[in-house]
Amino acid sequence: MELTIKELADELSVSKTAIRKHMDDKFRSTYTVKKGNKILIKDEGIQILKGQFKNQPNGANGTQKSEKETENKLSVSATQDQSALLAEQLEDQRKQIEEKDKQIAELHQLLDQSQRLQLDVQNKLKQLENKSANSPQTKTIEEAPAEDQVKDPIPDNYQPTSANGDRYESTGRKKHWWQFGR
Repeated sequence: MELTIKELADELSVSKTAIRKHMDDKFRSTYTVKKGNKILIKDEGIQILKGQFKNQPNGANGTQKSEKETENKLSVSATQDQSALLAEQLEDQRKQIEEKDKQIAELHQLLDQSQRLQLDVQNKLKQLENKSANSPQTKTIEEAPAEDQVKDPIPDNYQPTSANGDRYESTGRKKHWWQFGR
């Protein structure tokens, strides 16, 4: 019974490439037949290929197992690298958070001090207001005449004069704001 390379690869649980590697020109001319686009391997060739895969140190299945083991080792090492990287990032973030917590604590302390100082200043201002309300100087200031009662030092008949002593004469008509430039 003749088998294609794919059928033989499936039967031996190996790849088609692995079978092709064992087929040299002498093997092809002796143990294969070409029908259309397919290469069929004769029974004698099938037995030879099966023997070659059994005689391999790992066996046909051993090759796939070693490939899987290699893949597993690579994935395990990649996973370990990723977990190490994540652990490092986590440690950096933890340090940053601790530093931020310290800064927040310092800011709270400074804010508390600022509020205390402001409260002290307000209390001292109140004390000064109380002392100044009771002092005799404030009573004299309160007894002084109000602004409405203060006389205007400029007499009503005052007329402005220029630098050379001439008096300004009024034209009798009112100037608007846009006429002052003339």
